Amino acid sequence: MAELRINAKWMASASGEPEVMATAAWVDMYVDNISLTRNQDIWAETVRDNVFVSAYPLAMWFASSWWRLNHEPLPTQQPGHDWRMVHELGAANHGFVWPRVILIPDGEAIHVWAGTSMAPDQSVQYLQALEVPRTITLAGFQQSVERFICSVLARLDAKGYAGSNLAHLWALVQENSADPEAIRRRKLEAELGFDPKECPERALSAALLWESQVGEAALSELAPAIAASGATPDLALIGQLASASGIVGIPDISPDSIDHLDHGAPWERAIHDARALRNKMGNVSGPVPDRTLHDLLGISSEAATNWSAPVGRSPVAVAIPLNDHQLKFVPRRRNLAGRRFELARFLGEYLRPSTREARWLASTDLSTFRQKYQRAFAAEFLCPIDSLTSFLGSDFSSYAREEAAAEFDVSEQTITSLLLNNGYIHHHWTDSMPYRMAA
Repeated sequence: MAELRINAKWMASASGEPEVMATAAWVDMYVDNISLTRNQDIWAETVRDNVFVSAYPLAMWFASSWWRLNHEPLPTQQPGHDWRMVHELGAANHGFVWPRVILIPDGEAIHVWAGTSMAPDQSVQYLQALEVPRTITLAGFQQSVERFICSVLARLDAKGYAGSNLAHLWALVQENSADPEAIRRRKLEAELGFDPKECPERALSAALLWESQVGEAALSELAPAIAASGATPDLALIGQLASASGIVGIPDISPDSIDHLDHGAPWERAIHDARALRNKMGNVSGPVPDRTLHDLLGISSEAATNWSAPVGRSPVAVAIPLNDHQLKFVPRRRNLAGRRFELARFLGEYLRPSTREARWLASTDLSTFRQKYQRAFAAEFLCPIDSLTSFLGSDFSSYAREEAAAEFDVSEQTITSLLLNNGYIHHHWTDSMPYRMAA
């Protein structure tokens, strides 16, 4: 995991609002040893790792965005203006030019993207980009930002501005952070895409009610996926899923049936678990027949084949605990390969050590830690990368990928994703950011 550092070297300033003047500084921001603030000052004709700004608006942005920065994942569609204002560092604004940095949580960590900013009309041009996003633990991110905010508050105190808006806002964040019930509410509001206390009461009450039924972990996956899909914010879709018919089964395996990797990125843990399960099955590299997958989940192959997804496109699929260790699977994929992959995702989620308690399992298109784990588990379980490359040889053409998809009974998209993620083929897209940045 990477480390985030934000430092301010205080300087004098003769312009701006009192708090802005008091916190004028050379500010630098590092992820490990990479300076995200490395810039060329066009007027001074210098290149530096820090930039002359006021630390106050940056601290205000961190404090006002706190809950959503920590808990609101990237939506599946191009994010809107409101989402970008709380995840893109440039929104700190206040007349200063800030680096092109995006901060996105996945439920267990914060991912940092950075790109160059070379607009010809800017007095400051940022030179540093990250080729791949860096990952910071959630606790590490919180500690780094808190240290920075506290340094700004100490500077304001020393300059006689102890009662600033930043002081009041940060005190409220700390007060909420010390209250478990307030944390629960702020987190749910953020997952639904709202700032603190701006979520409609009806929507928040519905989310709190569903949380007691589906479980906190599952709701943290369902709420942002449903909210981002444009569905009604009262999460009525969860009720429809609860009452829907499904494929009922009793899994033939338990989380403690395999040894789990308890550290590392989601795909690292997923690949380890998928291989451990294959070793236990005695099938290390061959294709997994439908019946084997169905037997592991304890469902009828006939029921799985004949299942008809509800009308309309659902942003989520769920598996709901019933009596006697039963699970009711409610898939959403209509084609057989997609449904097979979805069931494999449920298998991976069921096997996670944290799924021992009776709670819902949720599968979505979001990029949270759990969803990344599910997708990586299903891909490696159904189509091990070593077996795939052995089958393909050195031929990664579309025709060869189509044949591989038929051999392992997965989609061509799964084959392509496996090859991309393992470095056998490469994206032609040159921008390193997670979505289009054009306004």
